[in-house]
Amino acid sequence: MTIPRHPFILLALLVGLGGIGFPGSHAGELPQALRALAQPLRQADDLTPLLDAVGDARWVLLGEASHGTREFYTWRDALSRRLIEEQGFSFIAVEGDWSALIPLDRYVRHHPDAPASAREALLQIQRWPLWMWANTEMAALGEWLREFNRARAPDERVGIHGIDVYGLWDSLDAVLAFYQTQLPEPAAAEVRQLYQPLQAFQGDNIAYARHVHGTGRSARAEVARVAEKLTARYQAADPEQRRVLFEPYQHAKVVEYGERHLRGMAQAGPASWNARAQHFKRTVARLLEHYGPDNRGIVWAHNTHIGDARATDMARTGQVNIGQLARERHGADTVFAVGFGTATGTVLAARRWEGRREIMATPEPRPDSLEAALLAAGDGDRFLILDRESPAVELLREPIPHRAIGVIFIPERERLSNYVPTRLTERYDAFVFLPRTRALDPLHEE
Repeated sequence: MTIPRHPFILLALLVGLGGIGFPGSHAGELPQALRALAQPLRQADDLTPLLDAVGDARWVLLGEASHGTREFYTWRDALSRRLIEEQGFSFIAVEGDWSALIPLDRYVRHHPDAPASAREALLQIQRWPLWMWANTEMAALGEWLREFNRARAPDERVGIHGIDVYGLWDSLDAVLAFYQTQLPEPAAAEVRQLYQPLQAFQGDNIAYARHVHGTGRSARAEVARVAEKLTARYQAADPEQRRVLFEPYQHAKVVEYGERHLRGMAQAGPASWNARAQHFKRTVARLLEHYGPDNRGIVWAHNTHIGDARATDMARTGQVNIGQLARERHGADTVFAVGFGTATGTVLAARRWEGRREIMATPEPRPDSLEAALLAAGDGDRFLILDRESPAVELLREPIPHRAIGVIFIPERERLSNYVPTRLTERYDAFVFLPRTRALDPLHEE
């Protein structure tokens, strides 16, 4: 089989396959239904009905239709601030690397060895696509979180964490460093030996996936053993020790699921994608447990992750995501998912993996799409609360093409490659529509 060069490319292929078919059978009636559900969104105070709809949910999942749209970040920021201030949410978990977000988390929680600013913390991010988290919008959130935390006790400070698996090599190095500096040499030597079969590939994801495909041998048992050791150490620790152990414990989990993700690239089917989805969900569950039994968390990730996969054609191929897994494991009443969408404007993306970022025009949406129907429904930014008991949502139970743009985007192919058939009321609990949006403002220069 041909192994995709990178999972983001795999996602682009999957979205492309999903973009064909499922035309709306009541397209003429859709704008009227969408208009009936719409509430204007002009300022943060307008979000009050959305906060009320969140209710007692412990998992609030905030999406995005691209990884390069400024307004998706600023409105998620506004909603997150109100959830933290008014409803006591304890952390934000983002679709980024655990290791890459540690400097920002240390900064916002006033850690003694933290960087001097949120900007400095974010400029330490080195893995492409840099703009996803190293941007002025995230820096503004980081400064607000630090100020919010200033008068709070250390164990009550709001954190920000990465929940992805792509930084597994950095996490592997962090686990080794922890054992080398904090534990006796026999324990460190054992972990070095366990990690050696994976470490031998020196950060080359594709080489490891090809090795597994060609030989049938993997480092699965070895990396799982290290994770088991740190899990047992963490669970046996007292509360003060747990504060120290949680970081390396999570690093070990990144390595375990990162290896599973790479191993899945060597086989047909959804294994690689699903390993990542399972890690998202389990990381947030661990964070909720670590912060305390009554705490609540906010997740920032692409719509493809936070909207229930069962309401899209992902289900046909056996793919899952955090939106589905959290609802299944913890109950639909504990999860509130908010999708985001746009119609026109500009977006920051690249035309190939590790390619140069570009500010691209966002094309007019397909005429049979959700975005086109929302444009026809009226002007202005707005949000929809998808009350499943309301007669107005009936038409939204049918599949309709819904735009999804990744870090790789080729506008000329947008109509064929960037729409996911979606049953809106089953995928999300609410939806924010911003008709015209702008590209992110990245921190790194090129």
